[in-house]
Amino acid sequence: MNFSDTGFIISMKNYGEKSSIVKILSKENGICRSFVKSSKSKRNNAILQIGNLVSFSFASRLEENLGNFSHLDLINCNAINFMFNKTNLDCVQSIFTLVDDLFFERDPCQLLFSEIDEFLTFLNNDQQDATKVIAKYIKLELSILKILGYGLDFSSCVVTNSKVNLAYISPNSARAVSLEAGLPYANKLLKLPQFLLENDNDFQELNLIEGLNLSEFFLKKFLFNNYPSSKLFYRNNIKKTLQKKLGI
Repeated sequence: MNFSDTGFIISMKNYGEKSSIVKILSKENGICRSFVKSSKSKRNNAILQIGNLVSFSFASRLEENLGNFSHLDLINCNAINFMFNKTNLDCVQSIFTLVDDLFFERDPCQLLFSEIDEFLTFLNNDQQDATKVIAKYIKLELSILKILGYGLDFSSCVVTNSKVNLAYISPNSARAVSLEAGLPYANKLLKLPQFLLENDNDFQELNLIEGLNLSEFFLKKFLFNNYPSSKLFYRNNIKKTLQKKLGI
């Protein structure tokens, strides 16, 4: 099995003293895992940073075998845009942890690649503040749920079919509920922050915590069965950063 592609470095584990096992989210071939010789060389070390966009060739004798990456070349050094910013780094590490764990190897998903590309491009703007980055991160988590077949429905109220004043999400149906229909049952429903419905940048840290709680609930319900808490380390850091700002 041989092909060439482009993709984002999503993880890297040491293999011996000088080599590594590297995972790349590729544009055409999904997640590819392979062996890289001399990964600690000055050239390869600069290329093999989480989030970097690279071109590569993949070769494997059998489809189920661990192959080899060759002709690794850097296209875009995305790592520089989050490496020295804790919030940005936590968001990127958390997303790639989810992608690594929830998607199968060599299962093409161009929509996922496109969503990740858009998020990393968003981080290229050094004028983006932490709240905007976290809001974008939450929307990306919801996109991942949708890609995997568990999308939330914000189109109309599940009770009245109204398209206005949507304020809650039903934990059972994952559909929106209007303020009027949901108010008597508010303690049983999840809050739906308005920035998820509109391109609205006017939101507070509390709205972001509501967004994180919303996506976390459905990630756990549909995908995180017996998920190790250690895998949520970076995600928990994002929430702690917001809670610290709010003093809660």
